[in-house]
Amino acid sequence: MVKVLPHVMRNINEFNIPAGDEYGYEILYFGVNLILMFEYKLSFNIEVKKSVYSGSSNSIEVLIISRKDVLAWKKGNGVSKKDIELHYSNNGESINDIFRPSISDAYAFILNNRTSVNDNSMTKAVDVTLIHSWQQEIKESQLKNVP
Repeated sequence: MVKVLPHVMRNINEFNIPAGDEYGYEILYFGVNLILMFEYKLSFNIEVKKSVYSGSSNSIEVLIISRKDVLAWKKGNGVSKKDIELHYSNNGESINDIFRPSISDAYAFILNNRTSVNDNSMTKAVDVTLIHSWQQEIKESQLKNVP
C-alpha cells in the first residue's frame, strides 16, 4: 500500500538588503525534483518595511532563476535576459504569490535591490515568508521504520 504524505517547510526571515550595483541582493537556493515531489509549490510573502529616507523607493524585485544561471546574473554586464531564463519576476513593496515550477531544477530565489531611484536607493529591510509544500508517496513499510 502507498500513502501520499504532504510536506511543508516554513522559513521566516528578515533581510537587510544593501543598495548598489554589485552587492544589492540576497539569494536563497532550493531544489525541486518533480519525480519525487508532487504538486510542489513555493508560496511567498514579501513585505518591504517603510524607509525613513525621503525620496528612496520602497520597491524590491523578486526573481527565480536556475541555479546554473546565478553567476551570469551576478555579473550582469552584457548579459541579456535571453541568456538567463527567468522562471519568475515581479517587483513592488508587497508581493504575495505562488511559484509552481514546470521542470525539476535547482533554483535561486533572489531579492534584488540593485537598482536605484534618484540615486537615493538605501538598504531595505524586508520581511520574507517562504512556504515550500509538496506531496510525496511513501510505502507503508517505510512509515513503520521511522523512529
